[in-house]
Amino acid sequence: MSFLEVRDLKKHFPIRTGILKRTTGHVYAVDGISFSIEEGETLGIVGESGCGKSTAARVILRLLEATAGSVVYDGIDVMKASRVEMQRLRRDMQIIFQDPYASLNPRMRVRNIIGEPLRIHQIGTPAERRQRVIELLETVGLNAEHAERYPHEFSGGQRQRIGVARALALNPRLIICDEPVSALDVSIRAQVINLLEDLQDEFKLTYLFIAHDLSVVKHTSDRVVVMYLGKTVEIASSDVLYDRPQHPYTEALLSAVPIPDPETERNRRRIVLEGDVPSPTKPPAGCVFHPRCQRAQEVCETAMPPLECTGDAGADHMVACYFATRYEGVPQRDAPGKDTGEAPAR
Repeated sequence: MSFLEVRDLKKHFPIRTGILKRTTGHVYAVDGISFSIEEGETLGIVGESGCGKSTAARVILRLLEATAGSVVYDGIDVMKASRVEMQRLRRDMQIIFQDPYASLNPRMRVRNIIGEPLRIHQIGTPAERRQRVIELLETVGLNAEHAERYPHEFSGGQRQRIGVARALALNPRLIICDEPVSALDVSIRAQVINLLEDLQDEFKLTYLFIAHDLSVVKHTSDRVVVMYLGKTVEIASSDVLYDRPQHPYTEALLSAVPIPDPETERNRRRIVLEGDVPSPTKPPAGCVFHPRCQRAQEVCETAMPPLECTGDAGADHMVACYFATRYEGVPQRDAPGKDTGEAPAR
């Protein structure tokens, strides 16, 4: 079994209207995603804003309760864990939030922000906690004198380093990085990414790295999950996904990544998706991507294709598309009802 197993995870937020606040619909934020992470690995999750990446992260940590599905961490079913068991699990699973300005309490000094996890879990004496805070600050590239300051006295990059130090306080094994560099300048992004990679090597960490910048994900991740409208549409190793994307949505995302070569950038084909992302309150029937897909056919409007192995990289490359890009030597399945006479599933 993998270090972290996510199977058919769903999170539907009810829409309540009227004086009686009756449920009249749902927001299908996460609608059946599945993936696994091996210990010491970095798994990237990419997709447009609003596709459910951050919601999935919070559900995995049980900051939000799942509607359905399972999350198994190191053999323990997180969704069924009691309150006492969850408190133990939270020492192993931490998160670095996206916004370094909103994730730190402006009324607390840095020593209290970083030391709070130690106080909650009753680790060490007050003197030992203060020493641990200083060690963590030095680990992330800050100084001991910073412990007495407030968050507003730091830059965005320094604030994110404080968030990293807080996540490391309990010696976790799994850290979810929820777009940790999206709010930072380009030069500061590189510093924070390099810091995260150094910490992973030093402390043998496992990362779930969420981002919408595909160049960042390529640099940091061993494997990549592509999400669209709450569903997983492709999973592959980083090299394979960037060299041989099979899902049309993945191809469109990669075509938008700038290439630092003027001639190559000028001559390559840019894929522009038409229309807007459908509302998660009323996702389209069948394949959720078909309203914007140039390859869509009738079967795509009827049945959501399963996430299956179709690539030449074996079980490491999975795609949910009836008409995935064909590469030489890559086996493909037929769409239901096409050539085989099989009726599509409803």
